[in-house]
Amino acid sequence: MQKKINPYILAIAASSPFVLVAVSLILPTFDDWNTLSSPNYDSNFMKYLLPYGTTWRPGDAMFGYINAINSRLYPLINHIIIFLGHLASTALVYKITGIAGMRPMARNMAMVFFYISPCVCGTIFSCDALNQTYSHLWGMLAVYSYLVCEGKRKYLLWTLCVMLAALSKDNGIAWSIVPPIVAFAFGKENKRSMARNIGIGILIFISYVLIRLSVPHTVIHNGSHIEQMLSFGSKIKGLATWIGYTWIAADYICLMHEPSRNILYFLLTALMSTPFVAACFLGKPKLLVSKSFLSLSVAMIVTASANLLISMSIMNAYCSLGIAAIIIGYLVDGNQKRENIFRKLFYLYIIAAIAVDAHHWYKSWKTSLPAKTIAEEIIAKTGKKADNIYCILVHNERNKFSSFCVPVDEAVGWGGAMVHYNGYKWPKIIKDTTINSSDATKDVIRNIADRALRADYECVWVIGENGNMVIRNTGQK
Repeated sequence: MQKKINPYILAIAASSPFVLVAVSLILPTFDDWNTLSSPNYDSNFMKYLLPYGTTWRPGDAMFGYINAINSRLYPLINHIIIFLGHLASTALVYKITGIAGMRPMARNMAMVFFYISPCVCGTIFSCDALNQTYSHLWGMLAVYSYLVCEGKRKYLLWTLCVMLAALSKDNGIAWSIVPPIVAFAFGKENKRSMARNIGIGILIFISYVLIRLSVPHTVIHNGSHIEQMLSFGSKIKGLATWIGYTWIAADYICLMHEPSRNILYFLLTALMSTPFVAACFLGKPKLLVSKSFLSLSVAMIVTASANLLISMSIMNAYCSLGIAAIIIGYLVDGNQKRENIFRKLFYLYIIAAIAVDAHHWYKSWKTSLPAKTIAEEIIAKTGKKADNIYCILVHNERNKFSSFCVPVDEAVGWGGAMVHYNGYKWPKIIKDTTINSSDATKDVIRNIADRALRADYECVWVIGENGNMVIRNTGQK
């Protein structure tokens, strides 16, 4: 008998080329210009391969040198590799739910939930998300290998995958104790074996920490990052971001971004997507106190713990989405008598999620375009080569929402866009200052520019929503 084609898998396969083409149109913006995976021409390779600042991401560092072979392929290569990583994680959600013994409908819903959730937008629409994508992928592979392998092979692959997750992004080390918890959730281990293997996971964690502390590292002081880590308000905002983007396919741009505010559209997408998730959690309340649900919830919190404690952005919310999708599969599987209702509610969720994803893509694409235009304009106005440049950025916070809506001053990445679109030939040094837009902006710009020119900077670049200019000693050009 011919095997029936899974329509959900077919839909994902059919949509993937179109999604990839759309994603590839998004240009770098904001800190994409300074990520370790952006083209890197520094001959001191080891400085970036080893811990750099507060992070250790050798994978990003290697891609920085790969992109440097032909800088014009940045960010295309990043977009392709990120999306392929997302597809691989989607496949792992489907495989793991199958190992757990879930019915086809539950597996399909878990897989599609992971694939289209707006929680993925901050990751697959960003060329700076190699680290988050592959930290998650290696973590999910750690869970998968733990469930399907036996004996020494299980422990070897578990350790290898966790280390690769951590080397992709430091928070990936949280996956060191997740596989035994997931195995316990699905009856693959008892309490005693889970406790023993969590102990092994803790040893993996300690081994990584010891290695991390023993290798040479480059110290970089980032005051704003430290301030964010210590901010209680930032923690509350991060928690809300994590919960909101994980579970509800609402268009948060229409709520949070003032120029794009559309409360009715936000409510419409929220009302379309919430019933499915509500049915999952409230359809059979006793599932919420089951061993499986509680264990999976602990696993999800563990995977997100580092970001919740340090900084939880929309991109970082992706770190636990695979476990969240497995939870959805488990809850759907536990409501077998309500298949028709769940199917209809899930279709509503899909419509809402696609609408939200499309809007987030449009905003990401649109906000990425000014960087190229501004960079080319500034390079043309600069005229001749200048190696030592001062950059003044006029900031307007009103126009910012994550990486989807970026003010023009941040679009150029503190001057990084000009370097990129100039083929990394010049300038060699860029010193930047960001000022807030106000009535005194012109006077502030003139004062800073005068001081910069007296300090032997060859020229001053001024970037702002009201126009861009180049100032030299001989006047403005």
